Amino acid sequence: MFWQALVFALACAGARNGVAWAEPAAAREPATAPSPAAKAEARERFDRGLRLFEKGENAGALAEFKRVNEIIPNPLVLYNMGLVYAAMNRPVEAVDTLGAFLAQSTSGQREQRKHATEIRDEQATRIARLVVNTQPPVTVEIDGIEVGTTPLVEPIRVASGAHVVGAQAPGFLPTRKEVTLAGQVTETLTLVLQPAATRMAQLVVTSSPVGAEVAVNGERVGVTPLPASVAVAPGSVRVEISRPGYLHVERTITLGDGAHGELAFTLNEDPSAPTSTKGALRILASEPDVDISIDGVPRGVGGAPVMLPAGPHELRVARAGFEPYQQTTSVTAGGDTPVVIDLNPTPETRARYEDSIKTRREVGWSILGAGAVVAIAGGVYALTKLGDVSNARDYLNNVVLANEADPQNECYAKGSLYSAHGCDAIKSDAQNRVDSAVLRRNLGFIGAGVGALAAGVGGYVLLSNGDPKRYRKTTGLAITDGALWIDGQHAELALIGRF
Repeated sequence: MFWQALVFALACAGARNGVAWAEPAAAREPATAPSPAAKAEARERFDRGLRLFEKGENAGALAEFKRVNEIIPNPLVLYNMGLVYAAMNRPVEAVDTLGAFLAQSTSGQREQRKHATEIRDEQATRIARLVVNTQPPVTVEIDGIEVGTTPLVEPIRVASGAHVVGAQAPGFLPTRKEVTLAGQVTETLTLVLQPAATRMAQLVVTSSPVGAEVAVNGERVGVTPLPASVAVAPGSVRVEISRPGYLHVERTITLGDGAHGELAFTLNEDPSAPTSTKGALRILASEPDVDISIDGVPRGVGGAPVMLPAGPHELRVARAGFEPYQQTTSVTAGGDTPVVIDLNPTPETRARYEDSIKTRREVGWSILGAGAVVAIAGGVYALTKLGDVSNARDYLNNVVLANEADPQNECYAKGSLYSAHGCDAIKSDAQNRVDSAVLRRNLGFIGAGVGALAAGVGGYVLLSNGDPKRYRKTTGLAITDGALWIDGQHAELALIGRF
């Protein structure tokens, strides 16, 4: 994995409050200060670029950084772009962009300059040069992308490795040749085109999955997705698609002069392919019950790892209420490839979630508060009734003891009839006092218990309420270094973090 040090650049002007994006020193004097809207857009796009880079979506991150640099040109953004180019295996662009950063950066950006120099020099070792000679003058393509017209002023710089070099010109049959180039080596390639009596046809070839080699009339033209249509001579065109782990597919199409054709291939896995050529793809989604599609084929709801042929695959993860997640991921033969996916909710889903969090929080606090009040009131009431219980029991005990000690006491002094009923009435009254005091005390304790239980329920509601910021996460940038420098009226802060 290519570790990156992405820089988040901030600047504050002496006469302004708040934070703004840094501008190159050379451009500050004549340039008009960027508007607040431009600063806000630059910050938002930079943050989005960091999130995309963290997810491995380098192409999207690069697009955001390019737009940031268009809004407010900044050498630190060039630094980030150069690092993303390096991660994308595009050494030519990495070297050029990091070179531009080194030319524009200030002496205060020492750490970034040191790192940029190291990456630039390492990427330079992976650049090969190709001299293309043709007869007649033609348009030259490298891997389907036009790079210039012969005679070329200087050699074509390309990443080391295998490339398909194509040449085409009006009135001539196109030609292609595959070359393998080593880094820091200059090779010469001569291409000769044959005259054609007809206009060339254009053929668009796509495949699912991507990463399949395409051969047209026996000549390799590239790997899907092809960057452009393929120029072919009119007539019968034979197209072959192959990829390890899949069945070979071959189709023929007939194209007229100047015609445009399309062929879409769906590759089927080769059941006889050895298991050693396959790997496991594990989907680790932030939400449960996600629908997974791989190379356009539904794979059910997220669960067990999926065994796939090694190489790139188009992954799509969807769930109701969330934005679909799509990316190209590469499976390693014999390995386990985890893909961590953080689904972004739709605005409606986020609003509903946050409303439910707010409602549960309000209900939780209400129950907790009411329960606490009832518990405290019940406990205080029960405590105040403890004395009544004690007094009632003392009175009852005194009545019982008096009767047992002196049967001729005043309870019996007024006659036997009165004595029998009067004494029982006194005892009954004393017992009723005890029972009433105990009941009131117990009711207090029961109220305290019910209040405590309600408070516990309220506390549980609050603790199980979820994270109110769950769908408003900030970028996962870990700060590992920083630098601050001042040049009169401006100050710049660079924070370096690694993902």
